[in-house]
Amino acid sequence: MAIAKVQHYVPQFLLRNFGNGKKDQLFVFDKQAGTSFRSNCRNVAAESRFYDFEFEGGRATLEVFLGDLEAAAKPLLQRMLDTDSASIPDVLERVTLCSFFAVQLMRTRAVREQFGALRDAIGENLKARARSAEELEKITKYVEPPDKNTQKLLSFRTLIEAPQKLGPYFAEKVWHLVATNRARPFIIGDNPLAMHNAEDTKPGAHLGLGVRSIQVFFPLSPTRGLAMWCPDLAAEFTSADKKLEFLRREAPHRLDEFPHADLVGPLARSLKTGEALEYAPENVLHFNSLQVSNAERYVFSSSEDFELPREMVTSHPHLRKGRRAVLA
Repeated sequence: MAIAKVQHYVPQFLLRNFGNGKKDQLFVFDKQAGTSFRSNCRNVAAESRFYDFEFEGGRATLEVFLGDLEAAAKPLLQRMLDTDSASIPDVLERVTLCSFFAVQLMRTRAVREQFGALRDAIGENLKARARSAEELEKITKYVEPPDKNTQKLLSFRTLIEAPQKLGPYFAEKVWHLVATNRARPFIIGDNPLAMHNAEDTKPGAHLGLGVRSIQVFFPLSPTRGLAMWCPDLAAEFTSADKKLEFLRREAPHRLDEFPHADLVGPLARSLKTGEALEYAPENVLHFNSLQVSNAERYVFSSSEDFELPREMVTSHPHLRKGRRAVLA
């Protein structure tokens, strides 16, 4: 069986949803260079032999495993688009998607860069604590970066374990679709599973699949995205909707006490049914800003309008690369 040389860390079938025309042309913004260009889906979010490695004297690859997982997830994600709903009542199908999301979270170039940056930061921290030249020499040898193949093997271990260790976090979330239009499209980055903590005012802090009030956003097309919410956060909106229903019946004069009361009902229904929630322009802006922040380098769109990412990386130069862990 021939193995593709150019291997994608964002599935081609997903990128094609953002392409235009028969040649699947999409627009690309390079955060590092601050420039944009047009490309075919085959040529982006991919690297040569990205999942190939050497093991015990032989050559192997994860490309087949990833291809099989993509093939299983593709029709399920397409069904979401066709039905305009994130409802997946079949347990095995939901498990398949949870495995797909868990692997997607760990398979990107961004994750490899994050692992490398964390390793280097720990190494520098240890060297700074050295109490003698001899100790510094020992630490320097100990924290020396492994060769590229070893680095791959270390990252692949987390990737292979992802369905079992991370899949349950996706399973417990409340899933619903979010919607926009072609005039104000969603974009997708090269690290597309983006997180936001609804209770945190500090961007990038306290992010994690198991964190309370976490929201996970995943673009599906220029007009649809998947939102996966912490169940406690979803329950808060369900409770608020019930309270508002009571007030509408018993004390309508008190509705003025609740700002944006008209938005609670549609959101609560979307969380309950999985059906698409129409996003306001500011919500689309927030969704897209998470893609820009989370991307390691590239952002893709069906439109050539990259005003948002260009403004973000100009105002905040650290966004020209992906997220990095900060040692206390």
